[in-house]
Amino acid sequence: MRRFKHTFAVGLAVLLLLSVMLGGAVLAAGCGSDSGGDSGGGEIVIGVDASMSGPLAGFGAYEKWAIEKAVAEVNAAGGLDVGGEKMTVKTVLLDNKSDPNVASSNVDTLINKEGAVAILGPIVPTVGNAAALSAEKNGIPYLETGNPIEPFVAVKADSGGWKYAFNFFVLAPPVAENAYKFPVDLDMKTNMKTFISVDNSPDGPVFGPAAKAAAEANGWEVVGMETHPGAQTEFNSLISKMKESGADYVYVLGDTPTFIALRKQMDAAGYEPKILYFQRGAQLQEFADAAGDLANGITLEAYWLPTMPYPGASELGAAYEADTGKKAGQILGPEYAAAQIMMQAISKAGGTEPQAIVDALAATDDTFVCGPVKFDENHTSALNLVVAQWQDGTSQQIWPEGEGAFPAIFPMP
Repeated sequence: MRRFKHTFAVGLAVLLLLSVMLGGAVLAAGCGSDSGGDSGGGEIVIGVDASMSGPLAGFGAYEKWAIEKAVAEVNAAGGLDVGGEKMTVKTVLLDNKSDPNVASSNVDTLINKEGAVAILGPIVPTVGNAAALSAEKNGIPYLETGNPIEPFVAVKADSGGWKYAFNFFVLAPPVAENAYKFPVDLDMKTNMKTFISVDNSPDGPVFGPAAKAAAEANGWEVVGMETHPGAQTEFNSLISKMKESGADYVYVLGDTPTFIALRKQMDAAGYEPKILYFQRGAQLQEFADAAGDLANGITLEAYWLPTMPYPGASELGAAYEADTGKKAGQILGPEYAAAQIMMQAISKAGGTEPQAIVDALAATDDTFVCGPVKFDENHTSALNLVVAQWQDGTSQQIWPEGEGAFPAIFPMP
């Protein structure tokens, strides 16, 4: 009997020890980071916060496809090399519903419940800044594209800058400069009067003044400056102001539903400026499909097209069209590159320790499918830009002129 009690006691002690060890391992896995480069059974989890519903859903669809393709290619090649071990990359995507509060909570969930060691964030500052702040709070590496650089930098400008979050996209002055330089370079005959209207998103206070400054610097007279609500769908009053201004050139910043409604109402009102420039929401194929022939001649900024001379750009566009039956959108290239850059950083870090990944992201200096990416002290990198125009349902480069550029439609048909 005494021998049985002794054996039972020893066994119980061993079980308790194993239980403590197992509990510690489970707790460590739940933290979403591991300096040893082992994220549990040879798998690394990258969280994706995307707008799959709401007014930004068109962007989210491209984000999902591009990231999943980049990850699938790495896994098909045997996995990601992390500290000499090949590991499978798993993505967990949550829909932020185009809502900043949901975007923020999604990042918390991805890190603390799904075990994500890094986050790929959503598009535009409304949701992108909120997601980045959540990753920053959690101390987890974060990378996004599609968020103009000025609104991103401004969020942390008074608190020491971003420590974990990175962003590569566009700067407002070059976008605005291109918007008002291309008509002059292409010798488009106008009265050199422009009307500018921006929405009340975080982009508005950045791009409105930039557009005004660029217009005046290139010889344009700004005859109207308006701000409209981001969710606005009725534009009769705004269109009347545009017509009364006598401007040959109308520049508008807004989301896709805004532009679909505005373009149709401009047509119904019989208003056709010679140049119509739609920034942000007109990038999506969804806009051109919904507007139909009314999209013809509308100009827009272009930070990526499959025709750009970057490695893999044409192949990526062709793969998307073959897989979905739809045309490749601008954000496709940067989102694909974002996944590549994050995986490259994890590999170079040799593990999942957050600061090691952050250091590897900061050292990024390479040319990807979207062009050169090299982060500065603000954790940002600016993409190269061209001006495009919708022509028969396809977004074509019209400026600068040269190889790959199409003749511009002028005036608006």
